[in-house]
Amino acid sequence: MKAAFKRGKMVVLRDVALRPVRPHEVRLCVAACGICGSDLHGDAEGKEAPFGHEVSGTILEVGSAASGLAVGQKVALESSSACGRCENCRNARQELCADIQSFFFSDSFGFAEEMIAPAVSAIPCEDLAPQVATLSEPLAVAIDMVRLAEISDRSNVLVMGAGPIGLMAQMLIRKKGARRVFFSAYRAQKIRFELAQELGADEVIDPTETSLAKFDFGCPVDRILITAPPDALNDAFALAAKGAMITFVGIGVDDGAFCRFNANEFHFKKLQLRASFASPALYTPLALEYLRDGVVPGESLISHRFSLERIQEAMDAARDKARALKVVVTP
Repeated sequence: MKAAFKRGKMVVLRDVALRPVRPHEVRLCVAACGICGSDLHGDAEGKEAPFGHEVSGTILEVGSAASGLAVGQKVALESSSACGRCENCRNARQELCADIQSFFFSDSFGFAEEMIAPAVSAIPCEDLAPQVATLSEPLAVAIDMVRLAEISDRSNVLVMGAGPIGLMAQMLIRKKGARRVFFSAYRAQKIRFELAQELGADEVIDPTETSLAKFDFGCPVDRILITAPPDALNDAFALAAKGAMITFVGIGVDDGAFCRFNANEFHFKKLQLRASFASPALYTPLALEYLRDGVVPGESLISHRFSLERIQEAMDAARDKARALKVVVTP
């Protein structure tokens, strides 16, 4: 079986053998796997590692203790799932699960011909194209970020970061009926900038042309959703209205993981900062429903498709943010 391994920006295919399936697991024939922005980062220690976590496929084998699933069934995978047994799960706090179930712990990932995953992470999905079904993973992240922002029909919202999660969040914000929606995106990232406009943002602002902190929004911005590295928080705090709520999904690398801000301003403006980390995933069924109903038009988000043999080309394409949105690999 072939599987992809990355080391820095280079990717190689290797022949590997999967271990036996354990009682609470399934083995999948991978149909499609999307490239996440986090996949483009190399390991901090330069180690070679398998990767790929936006997965759909067909079940080839079901563990002896797994129920409700069958060989031949098409599924989308959650990248992590709540155990349902720990104290937090039993107290209806699944998002704080203390025993997360994930294929991340088994070194079996989606850029491969086959993979092994916890059975609890396999969500039946017979009616969506495999490439579209992979979008349920990042869409569930967007759902969680929008949920935490508590958007209403009186909200004036700014989305910072024009990746797939930010653009899907924009669609969900419109569904919530927000009063005004602004988007921060780089004009040089042409496909993303234009899609933000097509999705009905009141205005798309390029922060390299106009400082967000000085931009005249014409209204108090009381909700800010960030899908960008941590240094974007400084601009958000500066432009946020008094009492604004900020939700954040972002990862920094090395020194970029840190940010410095005026805590006094944060305090006196009574701002709220909420981290959205959708692990475990809680909204995969809802994400699949939104994709089925066209609330999020999945096909319009997929800009490139590659075979597994062309995984290096796929990764290079995903780094070209002027032309790429969501890149999907189909083993």
